[in-house]
Amino acid sequence: MQFRYILLAFLLLFSISVDAVRPRMSVISSRKRDGYECRLIEFNTDRNERIRAYLLVPDSFSVKKLPAVVMLHDHGARFDIGKEKLVRPAGAPANVERSSARWAMKYFDGRYFGDYLASKGYVVLAADALYWGERSSEDARRWSCLTFGDAEDIKLPSDSAKAEVKRLKDAVYQGQAAVYDSLAAQGTVWAEKILQDDIASVKLLCSLPFVDRNRIGAFGFSMGAHRCWLLAAFSRRVKCGAAVSWMTLAEAYDSCNPSDLSMRIPSMRKSMDFPDIATMLRPKPMLFLSGDGDPLFPEGSVREAFSRMRAIYGIPADRDTRSPLETAFFSGGHSCGTDVQDAVADFFGRTL
Repeated sequence: MQFRYILLAFLLLFSISVDAVRPRMSVISSRKRDGYECRLIEFNTDRNERIRAYLLVPDSFSVKKLPAVVMLHDHGARFDIGKEKLVRPAGAPANVERSSARWAMKYFDGRYFGDYLASKGYVVLAADALYWGERSSEDARRWSCLTFGDAEDIKLPSDSAKAEVKRLKDAVYQGQAAVYDSLAAQGTVWAEKILQDDIASVKLLCSLPFVDRNRIGAFGFSMGAHRCWLLAAFSRRVKCGAAVSWMTLAEAYDSCNPSDLSMRIPSMRKSMDFPDIATMLRPKPMLFLSGDGDPLFPEGSVREAFSRMRAIYGIPADRDTRSPLETAFFSGGHSCGTDVQDAVADFFGRTL
């Protein structure tokens, strides 16, 4: 099929040897937590861009090499936080801490999943994607201060503050088109740029002496799940992946939404449907979970996508024993609650 040849071209483009460039990392600050250390770091990409991330290191790192998980944050139309959606902030401004806590409560039952995995003995790396967190716009940061800052820090009258909050929120959301167009003018696709940065995260983990480079997995929720299965497909060092709440059929997906711009790779969209990514994932162990009441990814289209992926993996429809590709539905909507997190942790326990 035609898309197979295009996939090979993508593989040649993105499957860069993790040994080609040794990432440079600097530790900005560190905080001791129960059973692990939270380090705020900066590291460089192959293009010598500097990215901030949280690196969580279990206390046992000095006596043995540990498995690691790249944690890939979601979209959610919330741009003031990125890595802070998965890791409890350390030394961040008060508005970022409040924004982060609200997000964790809304989508993760109040649990920081990155911290949870670190407490279980995994090295965890969570970085900001372009346009989120510390790589967001000035408008996003101003919106966050007005929305989650201390009341005495807001100088605008109440009505004016509300109007400004709405203006900033709309500006940041519509600003996605400007990011996409700006990168396109340089010959770069935004989603490819995010993928390259995610590959740089894997390279960093491979360079750490306390990480077992043969036991590196990836996790993502929502847009992070999209990032997860792309990263698992294009990085040979990612041994397995857990993708929560992002898989469907192209015919059921709203690609006109501005939020799609950070996930859109036009050449791939023209040649393959979303479940066809299984062609590139096979035979890696992968876990795909979706809520049976998810309004963004209705169960019917997700179920068909899962069926196609299982066929690509060569799994009989009636097989109920464990296989390299695991697909399942959980009771709920577009979320990643503690029950889902526990299922992901169990998957990593078996695969890493």
